[in-house]
Amino acid sequence: MSHKLNDITLYYYPRSEYSRKFTLKQNMVSDLYIQYLGGYKPPKTSRVSVELCESDCIIGYFGSILSVNVKFDKDHYWTLNDNEQKKEILDTVHRVAMLCSEKYEWDKKVFLNAYEQVLKSNFKYEFEGKIKNSRDRNHKAAIQIKKDESATHISVVFYDKSNKQIKNVELFKTYQHEIFYGSIIKKNKWFNNREFGVYNSDEEIIIKASLDNDKSEVIIEPKIHKKEHLEGILVNWINK
Repeated sequence: MSHKLNDITLYYYPRSEYSRKFTLKQNMVSDLYIQYLGGYKPPKTSRVSVELCESDCIIGYFGSILSVNVKFDKDHYWTLNDNEQKKEILDTVHRVAMLCSEKYEWDKKVFLNAYEQVLKSNFKYEFEGKIKNSRDRNHKAAIQIKKDESATHISVVFYDKSNKQIKNVELFKTYQHEIFYGSIIKKNKWFNNREFGVYNSDEEIIIKASLDNDKSEVIIEPKIHKKEHLEGILVNWINK
């Protein structure tokens, strides 16, 4: 059974303010690298869990999680500027991928391409989903995902008929990992000719943006579940 490779996470020990700062930056860089893998499915691997150590060593599998130790100079890392730190993280993530590719015969070209694409993007995480026409076909819209070191920003980008961008309206801010927003953003549509957004099953929760407003709107309409349950789901979506 093949799994989509969902993440390559570098774990920084011991826990401290330094480890927190490192983790926030590595989350974004590693997520960007994973995004450029294009859904690649290495054999029986969904995650690679990496501990920063003094030498490289592939430990082995625990279910679909591959455990790896990788050499990393923490003292040197903290002497670097912001962009250099991102590059150091990228190089480490990529080295892990190459070590695994060598041992388990993964497709190295996929990882080499991802590495080059991250560098080309200058570490900017910004992607758009499928552009959809409004019902009257006068406008178009798409869901946009942007990440920084603190959060993921889910927005609607509106276009006119000639594909010229009209405006960008943030729907909500959520946590970095795709588990918090991946399923939500798959359900997106025009609710009428002026409003576009995301919704959950049965449309009990709708978060939408409008061509006529600069702020998003949250609508909760209980049909099957109680309002309190839906509010709990919303709290898990949104990082305030």
